[in-house]
Amino acid sequence: MIAIELLYFDRCPSWERAWTAIGGALATAGVDAFVRLRNIDDLPPSDRTGFAGSPTVRIDGRDLEGYDGPAVMACRRYQSNAGKGWPSRADLEERLRAAGAMDVP
Repeated sequence: MIAIELLYFDRCPSWERAWTAIGGALATAGVDAFVRLRNIDDLPPSDRTGFAGSPTVRIDGRDLEGYDGPAVMACRRYQSNAGKGWPSRADLEERLRAAGAMDVP
């Protein structure tokens, strides 16, 4: 089963678009997954490592665009989605399918 996390903070409302994109990608990709919505403001500093700004999407613990640095407390822009504040559905689908293929015994 694939683990998806959407990390966000309320000051950047793009997380809602990311949430919708994740739902659409899951419907299309046909993979078995669970999604966890996490407000970064409620997490201890140790759980914020790798937070690349709001919203951050992690699939099986890995950032969608590969970020692995210190927490960035700012609104995020996804280069793979023309600089918009949420990932593209196509990118999400691609990563979900790749993770699903690795999940097969």
